[in-house]
Amino acid sequence: MRYHRLKYRLCMQHSFDGRIDNKHHHLIEIEIAARQISEDFMEFASMDSILKEVFDQYQHQYLNDFPEFRGNTSIEHMGEVFYRKVKDALEKQHWKFARFEISETPLRVYAIVEETF
Repeated sequence: MRYHRLKYRLCMQHSFDGRIDNKHHHLIEIEIAARQISEDFMEFASMDSILKEVFDQYQHQYLNDFPEFRGNTSIEHMGEVFYRKVKDALEKQHWKFARFEISETPLRVYAIVEETF
């Protein structure tokens, strides 16, 4: 099988206790793997534009301001929220989701895998 793998960097801020005076910055790296469902050739640009549409609203933002992150801005919760958004967006555009990884450091990675490749 053939897959596309893209990485996306999300600069964001959050606080674990919801207090704005305790906010701090992170550079989160997200890696997504997906394959084409249709026989037509799709370029990286197609997948890239889908991911930008999902993530750009969060770029350089304070995540606690978003309803989906109020009360929980852990890397695991971010992973679950972003995974659902990415999977839905990709599958609407004829991509089959395979793997999602989110990390705050190269040594701390949260992954969701649906297909192995």
